[in-house]
Amino acid sequence: PEDISLMKEYGIKNYRMSIAWSRIVPYGNANSQINLKAIEHYKKQFQDLLAAGITPFVTLFHNDMPAYLTIEGDGYTDPDFVEDFTYYANICFYFFGDLVKYWFTFNEPFCLAVFDDFEPQDYPVKPYRRGHALLLAHSAAVNLYRTKYKPTQKGKIGWVLNSEMFYPKDPKKAEDVEAAKRCLAFEIDWFADPVSKGDYPERMKKILGNRLPSFTEEEKKLLKGSADFFALNHYFTQLAEPEESTTQGWWQDRKCKTSEKPEWKKTHMGWPIVPEGFHDLIVHVHENWLKGTDLELFITENGAAIEELNTTSAVHDIVRLDYLQTYIAELDRAIDEGINITKYFVWSLLDNFEWGSGISKRFGIIRVEFGDNPKRIPKGSLKWFANLIGKQLNPVSYTHLRAHETSLHLVCRLLLEKKNRQQET
Repeated sequence: PEDISLMKEYGIKNYRMSIAWSRIVPYGNANSQINLKAIEHYKKQFQDLLAAGITPFVTLFHNDMPAYLTIEGDGYTDPDFVEDFTYYANICFYFFGDLVKYWFTFNEPFCLAVFDDFEPQDYPVKPYRRGHALLLAHSAAVNLYRTKYKPTQKGKIGWVLNSEMFYPKDPKKAEDVEAAKRCLAFEIDWFADPVSKGDYPERMKKILGNRLPSFTEEEKKLLKGSADFFALNHYFTQLAEPEESTTQGWWQDRKCKTSEKPEWKKTHMGWPIVPEGFHDLIVHVHENWLKGTDLELFITENGAAIEELNTTSAVHDIVRLDYLQTYIAELDRAIDEGINITKYFVWSLLDNFEWGSGISKRFGIIRVEFGDNPKRIPKGSLKWFANLIGKQLNPVSYTHLRAHETSLHLVCRLLLEKKNRQQET
């Protein structure tokens, strides 16, 4: 309740969240028992959000595979994975579909496919088998929703892709230009092409040959167009140049060496801060998968982990504010160029458990003082963002950012003026 009250207070109207598969179906597999207490838990959460005027954007799978499916089966590459996931998705659509109107099947399938402690003999093929299974599970769940639930529930469904932007290390070298294109092909194109065009990108097929699974004609039909929008997560940019390898595996197959410019500043994650890369990745998405369609582009994650030594430095999070200001300005540039961006989510509302980094890396625009009774403390970035989206808080609440006030208020004013113009027309 406290988190929802904070969102309402600061004018946040949309909230991304996920459902835990293992809570809803503890054993994970098709036709196994449903946890009705978990159903009630999520149903109340959705009802509370809606009562506060906040729309839930719900992810079905965000890295929480039920343990039973990995102990008794082979997880993503198990023959029953598609059936198991569709069974779980069906339960969610059935119980929550009257409350949830935006669904994401998987968050960042690229990360699910690539990041794992594979056995050496699995490197050449297992990431691609995983990616293939995720694509088939996604299209099966989308087909289920569209045929069984969408006619009455009137929701939208897709999934969330992530990518860095890659620039050629030397734009004058054709081999560096091609290396940057390969990096994109092996990251975002890998999953965007099948959902948009029904098959894998040609660059991957040429390099991988029969190590890349193939789709049947029926699978291609289900995949093509299996998203009602394009959802994108983005944080940072890298440089690319060619690098050959004698071994096989995702990292080697893309034949790319990545680096950064020494002058690029970095977040606490070590990720380069390159605002123009955000714009150029959006353009890549538009040119390859949105142009000529009416698909909306959602930015479903964008933000920065900034080192916070204490509560005072957290509240005065100038570096995060500068990150958000400059990245949102590039998003604004893309909108001016005619790209249909309709949603933007800062990652994240709260400091969270950041996977392998635990609680040591803080992305939140609300600080969490971790302990037995975690305390929430709004940061300067939350107050700035609230003004940006129209809450119009008292500017004195972030006067400690004097060096940044002019540019921050300018971006805020320009975006609000644009929103007002759009409403008038």
